[in-house]
Amino acid sequence: MSVGYLPALPWHASSWQALQPLRERGVHALLLHGAAGIGKKSLALDLARATLCESRASDGRACGACAGCLLTAAGNHPDLRIVVPDTLAEWRAAAADEASADDEAGAEEGEAEPVAGGKTKRISREIRIEQVRALADFVATSTHRGGSRVVLLAPAELLNTASANALLKMLEEPPPGSLFVLVADALDDVLPTIRSRCVLARVPAPQRDVALTWLRQQLAQPSAGAAPIDAESSLAAAGGAPLLALAQAGGADLDADARAVLAELLGRGAQLTAAEVAGRVPKSIAVAPALALLQRWGWDLLALSTLRTATAVRYHPREASALARVARQTEAGAVLAWLARLGAQRATQEHPLNARLVIEAVLLDYIACFQPVPPMAGRPAR
Repeated sequence: MSVGYLPALPWHASSWQALQPLRERGVHALLLHGAAGIGKKSLALDLARATLCESRASDGRACGACAGCLLTAAGNHPDLRIVVPDTLAEWRAAAADEASADDEAGAEEGEAEPVAGGKTKRISREIRIEQVRALADFVATSTHRGGSRVVLLAPAELLNTASANALLKMLEEPPPGSLFVLVADALDDVLPTIRSRCVLARVPAPQRDVALTWLRQQLAQPSAGAAPIDAESSLAAAGGAPLLALAQAGGADLDADARAVLAELLGRGAQLTAAEVAGRVPKSIAVAPALALLQRWGWDLLALSTLRTATAVRYHPREASALARVARQTEAGAVLAWLARLGAQRATQEHPLNARLVIEAVLLDYIACFQPVPPMAGRPAR
């Protein structure tokens, strides 16, 4: 299942309405921010298309039929630039071609792609200064079609210091008719100088029933030979982010058997033994999604250990009873320590020496969450 540009996502209706007065005021720089996986880049592209449309509909959306819309849909509009890291190049291609639907995830930093002469170049996860400098001529010249020009840049938090400084000069003195649309998953990670030059627009996460209905529609036609995918479980595992759930359903997540084994082992809590870990972890297991599942379990367990209420379970609602039982067997401090070690493992998840040993080590650390803490001088044992 692939995820590319998805026009007019239903949960963006309120955000779209809120953006129209800003556009009418002639705001030159918008920063759309919100949770990852809710389609902010698609909303930004909807806004870019509407801005370049030459015959907009009454609700401010692109007509889809004028010359401007046809050029944008074909990826050839001379007054639109999309700036993303190399790792999102496939999304940019999908945005330029509605018939394509490439996944938003690309190559990881450190990977290489072939270029002419049999050589390779590094794939960057940052927005490079060369990409921003290339915008200078674009914003300095007259528009080709006599209307607006749009720069869509995402994610804004991946601007490095040099590229952010180069962009800052354009934001401070924007040419007439220019609109910069920036997108960020983590607003706090965007440099303050960039944030201060933009109008901030928060894009809320969809309500669960709206997201679930949409996801079920997307999953209604599974690939040939593929097992049906449970939309409710996928949405919960993605933290309520439907586009992330759709991407994971396409194979970026664990297979059902591995997921079931990990959930059962985690649910044993204090009864889990090292022998069970060694005997049941699959020999072949995808490290990154397995660690993500373990981390989500830890977050749910931490919430339960702190709040002591079933409503605290966000990612594993079907295992809520097991989580509640396990939460009574440990303390928040022990779970936090385990999550810290998990975070360290995730930092090297793309290059594991032995996938099975990585997951076994994390589960052995999990067992330690339920071991009595040796008493310190003057403090009773737990």
